[in-house]
Amino acid sequence: MELSPSDGVVIEGNSLGVTVRITALRPALIDRAEFSLIRKVNYTYGRGNIYGGVFPARERTTELLTSVSVPAPGAIPAGQSRVLTQSLAIPSDGLASVRGDLIDVGWSVKVVLQTANGQVIKRERLIDVQSWGQTSATDIGHPPVGAHLDQVALEFIALSSRVLEPGTPLTGVLRMRARDDLNTRGVRVQLVRCEEVWGGPGQAADRDASESEGYRHSEAVMATALAGPAGALTAGTVVNLPFAVETPAGLPAPSLSVDNLHVRWEIRAVLSLALRPDPTLALDLLAVTATRQPHDSGRPGLLDTD
Repeated sequence: MELSPSDGVVIEGNSLGVTVRITALRPALIDRAEFSLIRKVNYTYGRGNIYGGVFPARERTTELLTSVSVPAPGAIPAGQSRVLTQSLAIPSDGLASVRGDLIDVGWSVKVVLQTANGQVIKRERLIDVQSWGQTSATDIGHPPVGAHLDQVALEFIALSSRVLEPGTPLTGVLRMRARDDLNTRGVRVQLVRCEEVWGGPGQAADRDASESEGYRHSEAVMATALAGPAGALTAGTVVNLPFAVETPAGLPAPSLSVDNLHVRWEIRAVLSLALRPDPTLALDLLAVTATRQPHDSGRPGLLDTD
């Protein structure tokens, strides 16, 4: 199976070209050929039991998004080949490829051939659907969220962008204003992926749901930069700490908010203190995975066969 682009990377809302070359090892008669676009969605949610306990449960769905029959090649003499081509439209509903801890969305193209004697031949190829993250575009309108800031004020200034792109570093300055004398153990700035599931199958998304009502949350630190060393802060002192956080070349998920599934990215500053809760400041970002044109090829695709 050959794809266009050859690495199987396509942006949501665009089309993917599929080419299948059939070579007969012996005389064959193929009377049916079908191309399908498949999306598999897996996620973990919370489920309560009658004893008050909560345990993780897994929901798995397989969607047949498109199924197109193409003219069958008919008789193929031994040693000869036939080529079938088709273009498949990728929906732009926001559920692009996601590789997370709670949420996993996978895409594939399947080709099914049936011979006159009833033999069925299937080939399936994984594809990567990239996204501009527009279902969660409002994230970059959210104000920063802080915690344990009674002794020190934190502020992001001169942030290079609130749009997170693969391979593009985030730079800026973290401003600290001490309200009390503090002995710090260092300052770090992190890139964090947060996943939330707001309900199980058949449940409406509820941001206030408890774990027994389906809510699950997971965080993963994707990159860390040290912004400042350990040291003393004097009350009233203002310190500006430049930082640069390296963004992974391949983001595992775009920002996403569809139904009961939410993937959110943030840049987070953490001031480490001894024997006290660490002051933190988090600012939401818009993560995109669609940063290159569909016909730019750079890495081989993966091949699965039934």
